[in-house]
Amino acid sequence: MIKVIGVQFNSAIKIYDFKPGRHKVEINDWVVVDTAQGNEIGRVIYINKEVEPSTEDDIKDVLRVADEKDLGRQARMTTEGEQYFESFAEQSRSLGLELKPVKTELSFDGEKIIFYYTAENRVDFRELIKDLSRATRKQIVMRQIGSRDEAKMIDGYGICGQQICCRRFMTKMESVTMDMAREQFENNINASKVTGACGRLMCCLAFEISKGKKK
Repeated sequence: MIKVIGVQFNSAIKIYDFKPGRHKVEINDWVVVDTAQGNEIGRVIYINKEVEPSTEDDIKDVLRVADEKDLGRQARMTTEGEQYFESFAEQSRSLGLELKPVKTELSFDGEKIIFYYTAENRVDFRELIKDLSRATRKQIVMRQIGSRDEAKMIDGYGICGQQICCRRFMTKMESVTMDMAREQFENNINASKVTGACGRLMCCLAFEISKGKKK
């Protein structure tokens, strides 16, 4: 087995495995890594995860632990990326596209803008990409996400008063079913008690089932 670390980027949706190599990293450190989209900066979510040696060739090494210059650049890119959101929303409305803009994010190298959105049906955004490309003079990446990813990306608080679990500590999405809700609420299921910020069943319903099985 080899040990890897988990790195999460600004979008805060998925966590990707990387080999620390010669670098000593701790949870919450920021690291610069090579991705399919170029060099990116991300936060370390977990360390010392063991994976099969057969997957080693598919896992890249950490390039470096982020320094002040890297962190300063990330802050600038984050701020600039947010400035494209209004344009994204306005252009989508003017073209009559049935999508919900969620977030805009600028890549670490400043060359690409990632536009995150949700939609019930397939969306033809070819004209939107042309308009945004002309306006920004950058490469445009459209990325559709689901409702649970949207909640995790935007962040918020649950009915318990705490930050939503998927943003606070979860490293993977749990599978949640109505059977889990029925088991805990019997015949008194109230939608407001079992529905999370994403509009779907709350992840904590799966946690309670897991606790019950361990007893």
